[in-house]
Amino acid sequence: MTYLRFLGPLLAAFVAFGASAQSLRRPPHPLPRPPHLVIASPAEKPVALESVKIGTDIRGSLAMTSVEMRFFNPNARQLEGELEFPLLDGQRVVGMAMDVDGKLREAVPVEKTRGQAVFEEVTRARIDPALLQQTQGNNYKLRVYPIPAGKYKTVVIRYLESLPRAGAQYMYRLPLAYAVTLAAFDLTVTVADKPGRQSQGADAVGSLTFERTGSFYTAHVNRERFTARGMLEIAVPVGDQPQSYTQVRDGITYFYAEVPTPVRSAPRPLPRAITLVWDASGSGARRDRAREFALLDAYFRRLQTAEVNLVRLRDSVEAAEPFSIRNGDWRALRSALERTVYDGATNFSSFVPDPQAATQEYLLFTDGLGNFGGRDFAATKVPVHTISSSQQSDPAWLAHVAQRSGGRHIDLLRDSVTEATAQLLSRTTQLLTMDMNDGSSVVAASRYPEKGLIRVAGVLNRLDGELRLGVGLPGETPREIKVSLGRGAVESPFAAMTYAGLKVNELDADYRLNRGEILRLGKAFGLVTRETSLIVLDRVADYARFEIMPPAELRSEYDRLLATLQQRKTTARVSQLERVVKLFEERQAWWQREFPKGKRPASTPSKPAPAGATSDLAPRAAPPQDSARRESTALDMARRPAPAPATAAGAPASSGPPAIGIQLRRWTPDAPYIARFTQGGKDNLYRIYLDERANYPGSTAFYLDAADQLFDQGMTGLGVRVLSNLAEMELENRHVLRVLGLRLLQAGAPKLAIPVFQQILELSPEEPQSYRDLGLAYAADKQYQKAVDSLYEVVIRPWHERFPEVELIALTEMNAIIAEAERAGNTLDASRIDPRLRRNLPLDARVILTWDADATDIDLWVTDPNGEKAYYGHRLTYQGGRMSRDFTGGYGPEEFSLKRAKPGRYLVQVNFYGHTRQTVAGATTLQVRLFTGYGTAAQRERTITLRLREKQDGFTVGEFFVSADGTAAPQTEETSKPR
Repeated sequence: MTYLRFLGPLLAAFVAFGASAQSLRRPPHPLPRPPHLVIASPAEKPVALESVKIGTDIRGSLAMTSVEMRFFNPNARQLEGELEFPLLDGQRVVGMAMDVDGKLREAVPVEKTRGQAVFEEVTRARIDPALLQQTQGNNYKLRVYPIPAGKYKTVVIRYLESLPRAGAQYMYRLPLAYAVTLAAFDLTVTVADKPGRQSQGADAVGSLTFERTGSFYTAHVNRERFTARGMLEIAVPVGDQPQSYTQVRDGITYFYAEVPTPVRSAPRPLPRAITLVWDASGSGARRDRAREFALLDAYFRRLQTAEVNLVRLRDSVEAAEPFSIRNGDWRALRSALERTVYDGATNFSSFVPDPQAATQEYLLFTDGLGNFGGRDFAATKVPVHTISSSQQSDPAWLAHVAQRSGGRHIDLLRDSVTEATAQLLSRTTQLLTMDMNDGSSVVAASRYPEKGLIRVAGVLNRLDGELRLGVGLPGETPREIKVSLGRGAVESPFAAMTYAGLKVNELDADYRLNRGEILRLGKAFGLVTRETSLIVLDRVADYARFEIMPPAELRSEYDRLLATLQQRKTTARVSQLERVVKLFEERQAWWQREFPKGKRPASTPSKPAPAGATSDLAPRAAPPQDSARRESTALDMARRPAPAPATAAGAPASSGPPAIGIQLRRWTPDAPYIARFTQGGKDNLYRIYLDERANYPGSTAFYLDAADQLFDQGMTGLGVRVLSNLAEMELENRHVLRVLGLRLLQAGAPKLAIPVFQQILELSPEEPQSYRDLGLAYAADKQYQKAVDSLYEVVIRPWHERFPEVELIALTEMNAIIAEAERAGNTLDASRIDPRLRRNLPLDARVILTWDADATDIDLWVTDPNGEKAYYGHRLTYQGGRMSRDFTGGYGPEEFSLKRAKPGRYLVQVNFYGHTRQTVAGATTLQVRLFTGYGTAAQRERTITLRLREKQDGFTVGEFFVSADGTAAPQTEETSKPR
């Protein structure tokens, strides 16, 4: 059943609305599991869904539904809400509004990545935004901030759908199942030309009476203290002649046509050799396998005899398992499918057809949501039939894979098993040709008639336009159907939007090659697409600052502000390079300076900064708050104590090169499942993981811990599979994806990490970490040119002030990678790099701290053999240890650098100070990388990943050991647990 359903805060209430009809012979499909709304943690009381107002306008087979929801926050503080919901094929979000100062303000389209950046930036400033995004496939995410303390927040969402046909009727369905009693409920349904008839739903809203007003028929329901149940269903009569609709928008005439088409079918040659590609990823467990098995049962009963290769597809593809079907008996194959373990992400590119196989067709059972490795499914020489039975899916991609190979996409949520079987085993009438007599652009919803109806939309260049469709069975001469457009068409306010939606669906099939056109269509028509979102901002200054065209009532003030802001941005771009050059000159001055390696004096008085060094890099006896700390966002720094220095034994300096070893204090989580993993033994480890998995739904920590256990036992393949589940946890969550990518790099799998970081860059190009992470992944894979190009983007782009001097860290890494590439005999094109920024600065010791959570403050501490601690407030030590600027707003990196290390022990610690995130905050994942001989041929690295759930001072990560006599230093690991 096609639907749109909202869940009230903390699963306390939800709204379900919109539906597409199923075959009348098909039993009702269960309503899907509700989406999850995340509210800032902890919310003392659940936010209440107070009222719902629904308006539906039905014209022919098109229906526009508007749902207005009013929420009440009973808590004493404001909250942010984040809600995910799916739509199915035929529905598209086309509008959104939110109340601002008591009035509804319409959302405007914005590039998706810009919309996300703007939302997060204005949220940090405690300003009202709302953002509606498409994630993957036909799945959406609504983010609302703030839901004010003790007040109401109203949000309106509009979606357009093509109603399915059942016999001689279009069917409109509206599920009305609320988990709570609403204070108010209002419903208005308007039908054009022909009166609607309520065929179901008297128990939900009572009997509807349609009253005529001109050419429209309207029914209205208003209830107080309303507890709804069941489903409202309205049937609208269908004519037996082609019907066309037109709309003039911005001087262009768009049309939409519905063409009844007789459907014929004929048996097709049946295959005898089949490859069954079975999506066994974690999300595969949510598919309706009962319907899938019923389809396979009918399929094999018809085939009788066949050879089948079963190929399971997850984060990687498994070896084919052969089965023989005799007399339609496929019990052995079914048993194998029933034993399938659903785990890991979905990597479509891992499947490579065997060129020696005798396969005559492929059956691909999947939701189409590729989220790991490559997304592309290999082109085949024989048909691929794609079968979907999941509420969350990507129907455009599934149809593309099937149709390019001559196969058929089958949607088991839309069609009954009987209908699906007929589609799979027969040749049926298709739309074979399509053109306009005036050369206009035209697009069809599907090449196959839907319940005997072909839907087509396009641009009309002249009033006497004529649409010519050629229909028939493949291999036959098409039968031509002519549809007159223009003068005989009915005016419709939905024709232009329908054309844009169908065109986007067509382009979505090969999304990566069509991103520019999808962006243009989304912005022109105000559609939510993979490239465009809808946003509401509170202040006109914010529209101007981010160059987002506001609603009409704000445009005059917007134009005035925009001119001034654009001039400022031009100046900022010009000055960025010179600013970075100056910073790099200061870093070189520090690197060239010789610092004392003897015993630190008992008291080091403050003195002027050395030449070339910034003032806050000068040594100090008492570490005051530095300028970077004053740039903190909303954290109360006055309550934050300076860390006390730790003691460590010193050692005399030596002029010879030191031997440096690293000892990690291995972080061991204290979760109860760890004991089972440890005691169960290697052979039972994966089985224990599967047994425990259901107890930790949505827990990144559980998958990270289980993967670590598998990696430690040398079970790399299973470790990657378990780790890849992070890609399936929440569509397009860049924080979780960043953890996944960094952990894959730590596991020595850069080829798998690169696509993850490429996706993060698409999601968040406004964050320098997106370019930096991808650059380091390229370097780990020895793709040096791409690594240098990506890191240089961090250097030359102006960034938000919450990323202080991130350019310096990227520049250090870029120059070290260039040096590594040159040592390996690679010739790189560095012509775009300013010569003033080209210099490798090798280091004896380097520490890098990063973390996964935005709006979070974590500090890096390094204590040297003198007992002197480098940290945000004391950034230059007596022996020359240099700490980078402080990151108080999320992610890092924070860096400790030491050109020449004094012999002795160096203690590496992290301090989790806190966060200002509005949404639920679980454990924060940190990664610490310790280098020796950085930027030289002797470079070595050790990495540790850990998690902290709450504020924690001085958590010890590891230690450096520097030997004066060149003997080997420790390389062991100790164990430490979170406090």
